[in-house]
Amino acid sequence: MTEVTNPIQACNDIFLKPNAVFKALAEKDNWSWIPFFIVIITATVPSYLYFGVVDFDWYQNTSLATQMPDASPAEIENIKAMSSQSLVQTMTLIAGSIFMLIIVAIMSLYYTLVTRSDEKSIHSYLDWFGAQWWMLLPIVISSIISCVLILLTDAGAQVSEAILAPLSLGYIFGVEPSSQWFRVMIGLRLETIWSIYLGAVCLSQWTNFTMRKSVIVATIPTVLLLVVSLAFTL
Repeated sequence: MTEVTNPIQACNDIFLKPNAVFKALAEKDNWSWIPFFIVIITATVPSYLYFGVVDFDWYQNTSLATQMPDASPAEIENIKAMSSQSLVQTMTLIAGSIFMLIIVAIMSLYYTLVTRSDEKSIHSYLDWFGAQWWMLLPIVISSIISCVLILLTDAGAQVSEAILAPLSLGYIFGVEPSSQWFRVMIGLRLETIWSIYLGAVCLSQWTNFTMRKSVIVATIPTVLLLVVSLAFTL
């Protein structure tokens, strides 16, 4: 197994040699700041670019028609007046960062609890918190594709927000935002499968879990989220 000696190398090797990366992370401190900033930036920039390109009036009308179909014209105009394009752009950066932190905090707690009884596991909540950012690095690939697609889009275009998740089934199959299945299909992403795999690799390195058990444990949160999404959809 190739030895990983620094966090920059680890950010590259996580895609090809994840076992070596998580083995090194088990022994190193303060390496997770780099993927933390990479994930936060790449996860929020596409939304910022999207709201700078999309026909904002069209976006508002489409979103409100889907989310508030019974709203009166006056109510719709009041809601639209409360948010400008620049404000939404800024809020996506703030809200996106907070959302990522909340998700990682919850996932870290999950990993801490499910490994608590394992004899090999000596890692604390903060260790798992740091590991989550490495598991999320596949989001970089999706975000880069999204940014390229948005930058190639003409200003004022009426383009679906599915472009923010180009590796999702929602984007691949062209599911419209008006569809009741839109949120479910957008949530089914190829990078999520990759992140689940990285979570399983980390578990197999840091615990006595077999790879089969690690895959099951790493998959459970995504399955539960999918079940909840389906429950609200049906």
